[in-house]
Amino acid sequence: MAEAKKSPKPIIGCIGLGAMGRPIASHLQAHDHDLVLYARRREAFDQELKPLMEQGAKAASSPAELAAQVDVVLVNVMAGQDVRDVLLERDDAVVHGAREGLLVMDHSTIDPDTAIAVHNQLAQHGVDFIDAPVTGGSIGAEAATLATMMGGDDHAVARALPILACYTKTQLHMGPSGSGQITKLCNQIAQVITIQGVAEAMQFAAAYGADQRAVMDVMSSGFANSRMLELLAPKMIDDDFTPLMKSQLLDKDAGIATMAAKAKGLNMPGLDLVAKQLADVQERGWQERDVSILIKALTPKK
Repeated sequence: MAEAKKSPKPIIGCIGLGAMGRPIASHLQAHDHDLVLYARRREAFDQELKPLMEQGAKAASSPAELAAQVDVVLVNVMAGQDVRDVLLERDDAVVHGAREGLLVMDHSTIDPDTAIAVHNQLAQHGVDFIDAPVTGGSIGAEAATLATMMGGDDHAVARALPILACYTKTQLHMGPSGSGQITKLCNQIAQVITIQGVAEAMQFAAAYGADQRAVMDVMSSGFANSRMLELLAPKMIDDDFTPLMKSQLLDKDAGIATMAAKAKGLNMPGLDLVAKQLADVQERGWQERDVSILIKALTPKK
């Protein structure tokens, strides 16, 4: 009996090739997916993207040119307006090169209303859209252990799962369009408030002359334990603010969550406090520092 021919793997286009997008592209390439890449800086193809190019990735000069060559587009950009720009609003946006049946997955963290609006506009062109923000940071991207939470139609999510398996450990379909972003913002709210709590605990320990590492160890063995305590307390103790999670990224996410909460008339004092602290961190010029720099923001400006 003749062996059935395997369907070719979908060709994937990647837009946004920074700390998250670049390792995701590498994992896809390692799983034998052909890649088409778009970067705003043309020199990136001869610099940080060179290893991908040497393994056969192709460069596109615009999002539209990329879309015309691929089956799936992955987006990793900063903000909702960036998503709108590359997918819909630029003269050379993805929508202008998209074929019917294209699947777009957005791994950015943006507001739910924008995700729903983009989904609806792309659907008018026969393009499937999933809001699929990820959690796990650059560490998870490098290790292919990210978790993704998806909002979108069932058939689109089913198409996405084999691709996501190349670089995520957990894939959860949360509901219709926008549900992925709602879930991610819930994650970010709890995360930034936890980091603030860790910062205040470490400051308190130091002020009373306690051994901060011993305090951290005790906290780690009890109900105060968290991933943020494990990752960030040592950085706070050592004054090591090399970035695992850049403060500017969580400042952006806290801002999105704050605006979304206000739109619903919610009272969220913990989030409001940490959003102000993160904004203060940005004003002090610590945008590129790790978010553990929040401990330094507890010291009033002179």
